[in-house]
Amino acid sequence: MLTRRSGSLVTVRLPGCRTLETASAALATAIRAGRGGASGPEPLRRYEVEIAQIDPLAWVSAQPRGERVYFRNREGSLAIGGVGRCLARASLADDAVAACLASESSDFPETGQPGEPFFFVVNWFDPATAGRAPQTWSGFAPSRVVLPRIEVRRARECLLAVHVCDDDALALAALERLSGACAVGSLPHGFRLREDGDPARWADSIDAALAAIERGSFEKVVLARTREYQADEPIDPCAILAALRLEEPAAFHVLVEQSPMRAFIAASPERLYKRKGRLIHSEAVAGTCTRGRDGEADDRLAARLLASEKNRREHECVVRRVEGALTPLARHLARDSEPRVMRLRHVQHLLTGIVGHLREDARDEVTLAELHPTPAVCGWPLAESRTFIRDGEEVARGLYAGVVGVVSASRSDFTVAIRSAVIREQSLLAFAGAGIVRGSEADAEWLETSRKLESFEGIARRASQASWGPHGPEECVPMHPRPVVANP
Repeated sequence: MLTRRSGSLVTVRLPGCRTLETASAALATAIRAGRGGASGPEPLRRYEVEIAQIDPLAWVSAQPRGERVYFRNREGSLAIGGVGRCLARASLADDAVAACLASESSDFPETGQPGEPFFFVVNWFDPATAGRAPQTWSGFAPSRVVLPRIEVRRARECLLAVHVCDDDALALAALERLSGACAVGSLPHGFRLREDGDPARWADSIDAALAAIERGSFEKVVLARTREYQADEPIDPCAILAALRLEEPAAFHVLVEQSPMRAFIAASPERLYKRKGRLIHSEAVAGTCTRGRDGEADDRLAARLLASEKNRREHECVVRRVEGALTPLARHLARDSEPRVMRLRHVQHLLTGIVGHLREDARDEVTLAELHPTPAVCGWPLAESRTFIRDGEEVARGLYAGVVGVVSASRSDFTVAIRSAVIREQSLLAFAGAGIVRGSEADAEWLETSRKLESFEGIARRASQASWGPHGPEECVPMHPRPVVANP
């Protein structure tokens, strides 16, 4: 048994590699022996043990609904599933959270050494809209930082961990409630399109945005629309996310569940930023075209995207904003000399990477506040475009185009939650947006949002196939799928 103490955190690593069942029992034994008869305040304790490789999403899927979370980065090198809440706060600046994140940790621990906890972070696109559209976003807090009670993490190794920050009995009870199953259920029966929005209303909103651009109110605004699906039975969010992972393997995959029968899911291509130590990598993703029938057609479309004045103008707006936000926070800032093309299953995007070294006082809560929202999901200038969105869009965005990610003392990774949907019992409401600049056309932007929603159409097709049933979703997904990036 190995123990590491750092500030307000104690991590206990149990020896060996175990099954889920024997790992749960070993963690319970360690908790009972951990504190003994000590009294007074105690640090956060993390007990962990290596387990045989499993899919964290399949594990999460088997656990009781209500307080489940899941995050998998775009590269597939980190996947974390959590259930329950050991700590839940409104901000990373909260004293209890900050104390854990201030613990000394230079890097992700080596295999076999005690690890560090990851907090799940969730922020709405526009917290000022809290209270709007209560039927859609009831049960979701505009800002939330959660340390799960129980965690399965797959990175260099696969771990089962339990966190204790209060009564030991709560952690022991959580371990008792764990299901030993590890499989994702079926897509719901009768999953079908119910409502695809109103093209006339969309055209009116585009006209209003273009008129505001001509008046000089803003340079760009991102408008969103929704598409609603209905099922004949309650929708399992993990089954939908597993299907999205097959549709878009080279994406961030997230699940946020803050109350029973309500969940938010996303398969987003867009990274807000990742941090390793003080090294930060952000990116601008804006400008879109469709995919071709083959590689040659893809290259032609990508070349047109790179040459498009409208798309380059939209993209450069995002690059300027990200650079401007990071300049006071980071040293040695550098960007790609030219945009590249990110190829996803249904669309292609322009992408420019930006890297730098964060200053010592640039904590994650500060970096998040400076970088989000980007013009890729809001517009430019930010205040004016966000006001236009707030006043003009029919459905409050909530977590759509918000931030979901994980943060530890040594690293963090955050995605902008696009290509996403909120699930309410038997209903799924999917969101998609398009950047509007001078020269945008309503019909073209409608088609662009339709392409971005194509993954949900793919799920509807899968749901109609009787052969798509319970399975381990990773069996069809490479361990480290990557987006194809080309520069023709």
